[in-house]
Amino acid sequence: MRLSSLLARLSPVCLVGCFAAVLAQQPDPALEQILSRIEANTEQYKSTVPSFLCDEHITSQEIHDGQLKHETTVEALFRVARSPSPDGALEESREVKSINGKSSSGKKLDMPISFRGGFSGALAKFLSADRHECFDYQSDRSSPASPGTEAFTFTARESAAKQPACVSIQPGTTGKFVIDTASAQVTHIERTVPNPVGKDQAVRGTASVDFAPVTLNGRSFWLPTTVIAFTTETPKTNAFRFTAKYSNYHRFAASSTILPTTSDTAQPQPR
Repeated sequence: MRLSSLLARLSPVCLVGCFAAVLAQQPDPALEQILSRIEANTEQYKSTVPSFLCDEHITSQEIHDGQLKHETTVEALFRVARSPSPDGALEESREVKSINGKSSSGKKLDMPISFRGGFSGALAKFLSADRHECFDYQSDRSSPASPGTEAFTFTARESAAKQPACVSIQPGTTGKFVIDTASAQVTHIERTVPNPVGKDQAVRGTASVDFAPVTLNGRSFWLPTTVIAFTTETPKTNAFRFTAKYSNYHRFAASSTILPTTSDTAQPQPR
């Protein structure tokens, strides 16, 4: 059958719908260029950021019917160290200084909710070149962006769920990120995933990270200033909220002092 004959049999509504579907599958060249710059920045961060320390202030809460049920505050020294392994992965750890205003004294850290990965995985999981095939990205016009910034959304692709790079992406993942348009550095990223608790399938978990430029060893890196993670409250499950603030960044490096040796001939001689 000739194409002209087939088109003649299609209704105008079908033609418009089919044409729109074809257009939706075509990548936006401008967006692809922006994503390439973001991905390059992400790869540079992963490969060049040095090990560092910073102060961490955590507030972890359990909430019921909108009222605070339990809260834990933590002061800690947060460390991000580059692994000696060949892949040089970034490893997160913290040294707890105090819990609820009291010296930790080696006590086990027990919080209503905890979160990790804001430094080592927040960008790499959603905005790295090897995860590009896992998501559909779009410009976000739903809310006005601040001057000099631009917002985008991402949604996990069902068709890519079985791809090796995408197996760790939860189905139903959605998110948003904001970039500084001049540098293509991410200033904010957030993601929401299904987060069932027991038999309660209605719970969803959201995590977000805000970034700002920090100078380490004479170089500028965009590092987290605030990390927030929370779950929704349902008739079966309380809500939980984790907020961490980071400040006083400085490079983590061991130092040593070499002292000059003293020759035996310079020693006082016995009389």
